[in-house]
Amino acid sequence: MKRILVAAAVVGALALALLPTAAGAATEKACRKQPTKNVPYRKVKGVDPKLLSVDVYPPKTGCPAPAVVWVHGGGWQIGDKANQMTDKVTLLNDLGYVVVSVNYRLTAPSAADAVQYPTHAEDVAAAVAWVHSNIQKFGGNPKQLALMGHSAGAQIVANVATDPEFLGAHGLDLDAIDCVAPLDTEGFDVTRQGQLGTQLYLDAFGTEPQVWADASAITHIASGAGIPPHLLVRRGTLPRQRVMEAYANALTAAGVPVTIVDARGLSHNQVNTQIGAPGDAVMTPTVTSFLTECFSNR
Repeated sequence: MKRILVAAAVVGALALALLPTAAGAATEKACRKQPTKNVPYRKVKGVDPKLLSVDVYPPKTGCPAPAVVWVHGGGWQIGDKANQMTDKVTLLNDLGYVVVSVNYRLTAPSAADAVQYPTHAEDVAAAVAWVHSNIQKFGGNPKQLALMGHSAGAQIVANVATDPEFLGAHGLDLDAIDCVAPLDTEGFDVTRQGQLGTQLYLDAFGTEPQVWADASAITHIASGAGIPPHLLVRRGTLPRQRVMEAYANALTAAGVPVTIVDARGLSHNQVNTQIGAPGDAVMTPTVTSFLTECFSNR
């Protein structure tokens, strides 16, 4: 039941060199010129279709293109796939990637049937499966897929990239994702937050310790089999940094490549908003180099 980077931005010529077709050939075709909004990736009776939809932004260069899936934050309670996307889309499209921004069901703590784990991750896994099956229609290459998220979205993408049951429900293995960037979350260890009584986590994950453990990506690393390379962020309080370090160390011990960007000079929100922002010297070059390496290996 439980269950897509510090170097200068890569110029368009390099991005073009990394754009294979779905069949691996070097030929390209024209991309769609305009974004496609509110495309449904699943249907659930009684749920607003917009909560189960994606926006697709075509690249500036030839197609099929690698796909970057973005998952927004908002404490599992607020947020939308359209929020703070302009600079990200410009950067990633210019690099030659198709961008897919995902909505998912949100937690309303006062609701009688409030959404809780594993629903958020199940929705995002369904969106990844939709991308895998349908992105060719939008100029993407399903064999090149990166998963990224910020804050609550980071917690969600870490779960999808480490717990095989989420993608397994759609007939996919973890290696369907080439790389993952869970950016700035303490949610790698939900158990810790539950024990601390952090209300935001109790609202999203309930009060059962077994559920907390199940929702903690750090508990699913094990041998590391199939888990994609990670990009992580170092910032915030020392306890927050230690949660990230424990997760990074567990990944490294399991043989999973890890890149850590030093963002201690940024706020939690800036980790998100600085990606692609003019003049940014922290998030933008690191995201760029991370994705370049990710897709050059496929």
